[in-house]
Amino acid sequence: LALSLSRPLPLPLPLALLPALSPFRLLALPTMSLNPFTAQRKKREEKLEEKLSELRALQEAPPAQSQPASSFSPSSFSSKENDYEAEDFSKYLPASSQVEQSPPVWQTQPGKYYEPPSRARQCFSKIQSAFMIGGALGGAVGFLYGSYVAIKARNVIYLPIAVLQIGGAFGFFLGCGTVIRCDERKAVKIDDTCNQ
Repeated sequence: LALSLSRPLPLPLPLALLPALSPFRLLALPTMSLNPFTAQRKKREEKLEEKLSELRALQEAPPAQSQPASSFSPSSFSSKENDYEAEDFSKYLPASSQVEQSPPVWQTQPGKYYEPPSRARQCFSKIQSAFMIGGALGGAVGFLYGSYVAIKARNVIYLPIAVLQIGGAFGFFLGCGTVIRCDERKAVKIDDTCNQ
């Protein structure tokens, strides 16, 4: 059998004495322990026992003249809560946010309003972004293929050629596919005869 030396072994007690003893008194029984923190634990237990005895004495004492519920005031809170309310938390903010800043004002000229870009500009923007996405994807595929061919042929010049050719082809085809989506949308007319 292996004995655990980290926990003190309690002395055997008759069962009749157990209900009379509190759990804290059971821990305070003299036992041998090799644990270096036992003395600290005992001090904490003694302090806790003192607090418990004070609380029991307060419970058993007759209640003093208590104030009526109507005279309850916020000043009866602990000082910690009052300190919390009085503390200025802006000291934790960065210096730029502690300066009073005016709200942003839109600089608009009278009579001017936002005009969305034309359909041609929107279409060109879509084609341009599609070409860039296709070029990036094609460049990645071209890098893989060009690396394989450059190693196989033992000539490094195949790598940039493959990246540019395949990237350009992917970009071109993805841009052409986007042109199809640039057509003008037809207005949908709702027939009121269906609702009658």
